[in-house]
Amino acid sequence: MFLIAVLTGCASTSHIKNTQITEMKPVGRDQVSSGHAQQRSADLALFVAFSGGGTRAAAFSYGVLEELRDTRYMVNGKESRLLDQIDGIASVSGGSFTAAYFGLFGDQIFEDYEDVFLRRNVQKTLIASLFNPVNWFRGLFAGLNRTEMAIDYYDRNIFRGSTFADVHAAGGPVLQINATDLSIGGRFSFNQDQFNLLCSDLDTFSVARAVAASSAVPVAFTPITLENFSSCDISDHSLMKAQHPSVEGNARRAMLLEGAESYADKEKRPYIHLVDGGISDNLGIRTAYDRVQGAGGPLGFVNRLGNEPKNIAFIVVNAETDPENPMDRSASPPSSREVLGAVTNTQIARYNIESRTLMEDSVRKWEEELSSQQHEVNVFLIYLDFDSIIDMDKRRYFNSMATSFSLPSDEVDSLIDAGHELLQDSSEFQAFVEAISQEGQ
Repeated sequence: MFLIAVLTGCASTSHIKNTQITEMKPVGRDQVSSGHAQQRSADLALFVAFSGGGTRAAAFSYGVLEELRDTRYMVNGKESRLLDQIDGIASVSGGSFTAAYFGLFGDQIFEDYEDVFLRRNVQKTLIASLFNPVNWFRGLFAGLNRTEMAIDYYDRNIFRGSTFADVHAAGGPVLQINATDLSIGGRFSFNQDQFNLLCSDLDTFSVARAVAASSAVPVAFTPITLENFSSCDISDHSLMKAQHPSVEGNARRAMLLEGAESYADKEKRPYIHLVDGGISDNLGIRTAYDRVQGAGGPLGFVNRLGNEPKNIAFIVVNAETDPENPMDRSASPPSSREVLGAVTNTQIARYNIESRTLMEDSVRKWEEELSSQQHEVNVFLIYLDFDSIIDMDKRRYFNSMATSFSLPSDEVDSLIDAGHELLQDSSEFQAFVEAISQEGQ
């Protein structure tokens, strides 16, 4: 009872760690596309989205990164890795661990990430910390709750005390870690554009805390809280201009504006509470879609890239599973846990289908809008998931994997291999590689 009281009592303590600014920080071209300029091709733009799904998602997305590293093509007469051409990575929940590690440490991910995260029983370690008597007293006197214990572990053992200033200094792809604003149910992206709405500085914010917010499954973890400061004028923010012509007649752009306007009311929303990003977008792909919408459409988005790519690709790495449901074999009423899990999974699955359909329809329209007689543009949507596996036994094997922060080593191996194989076997990916190879000759 003492432990329950401690954990319940400290769960109400909010640790606010975002810092205040007095005017909005500029959001330049580097917030859309970065990377090593000397290695990059101006003829292509590549964006990757990593879904949620615990260690399963982290390992699957890691395998995709390995395959992009191993995929070579010619740029300006020189061989280049496709990995070096990634403009941006959007991530949710479990996929955010892989995205953040790569964003911070680059190729080092291929040396130690498996040992640092994928093959560690992180879940067991976090549970054990709850039963550590030292943490009971830290909970009583320092407000250490379940989420703060997780952040402390991530910060010390995975991300090494890094902030977003370290991500920007690394010069890799633009990193967009996504959580959910619990109050409005909308996606909250850890980028300076979003932080400007709070009059806050992203550079000083902890990467571990952002990843914890992205993976803070409700009930299991307490929300991450940010302060909404009132120290700067956000009326000139790109999403706050209600007269922006792109908003008129476009419901999704209007919704983005409405969400942005909610942060302007400091009296009603002095604090923002963030939970798992999978609630608002478990694929992470709507980040790219909304950035295109927020730029006024594909032409505005390409203008912000600073070049005119002939080939644009979106790779969606979806680690969603479709396990068999044992509740249907029994006349007994499902438990509360089974009901909550079924409802959550069903809603996420349906929203994933809607997101995929939205992107499939959009890329064709973007391709038409961007192309002209003088400049043809190809837009590729490369979608990877376990349903693409032809072998039924193999598909059933992946669909039975748990959503947790602990998987057997053989399952991690299989997920990494699946990242390689599904990308290699994707006809859309093969078409993309062929198109950029022809441009690079």
